[in-house]
Amino acid sequence: MNEKSIKGNFPFRLGCTSYVYPDDILPNVRKMAPVVDDIEIVLFESEELSSFPDKETIIELAELSKEYDITYTIHFPTDLKAGSENIEERNKFINQVKRVINLTGPLDPYGFILHLEGIEPYASEQRKKKWRQACIEVCRNIAEIPQLDCMKICVENLNYPVEWHIDLVEQYGFSLCLDIGHLWLYNVVNWSELLRKYLPKTRIIHLHGVSYGRDHISLKNSKLDNLKLLLEIILENKYQHVISLEVFNKKDTFESIKIVGEVCQK
Repeated sequence: MNEKSIKGNFPFRLGCTSYVYPDDILPNVRKMAPVVDDIEIVLFESEELSSFPDKETIIELAELSKEYDITYTIHFPTDLKAGSENIEERNKFINQVKRVINLTGPLDPYGFILHLEGIEPYASEQRKKKWRQACIEVCRNIAEIPQLDCMKICVENLNYPVEWHIDLVEQYGFSLCLDIGHLWLYNVVNWSELLRKYLPKTRIIHLHGVSYGRDHISLKNSKLDNLKLLLEIILENKYQHVISLEVFNKKDTFESIKIVGEVCQK
């Protein structure tokens, strides 16, 4: 497996997740910081388990960032739903977001990835209305966090149409985390049109393979023509922000890095 550095090889910041190796966040960052431009720190928190780094770990992550010129994108936990009908769950989510922003402040994150979960694409108009009101409440509270650069809050598209949250992104000065793998997974026919349209609002792109209903796998499993078109659009539009290869093992990560490099060269 080729683990040589690809830093600065692309006009965008090519990154990986904090779970390339079956280990904690810090050991993964130590191994991948010399290789990539950005690392997506995927956080989770439940009653049983939490991946939140302690202050000592944050200090070392900040040092690694300076030493290897890497940036971090921080994925808010998804155990709580921002668009829940339950006000207690929404309040817990807001408090969780505030804790994460405060904890990771010393890392000067490139962006924070926000899921507005709690809705399905086939939801009734009444349910959509309730979800939107819940999301407005959550987004407003996040936007009011003191000294937060709202542009760094990146709303990720899930299984519902990306258009459902665009006005919230614009209203609160947020950005997009455009998950291309999700668009492929849910067979969004006009995904390339959406990419062209929303790329100016996009600060983070999630890229991963999709095959037979599975995603977050190596790009080897995706259609090469789709990947070629994706990278053509990105290069044509001079996109310079983060593209995170959102896969979660060593083989898929380095295989995907190699494929991106080969397609870009062509």
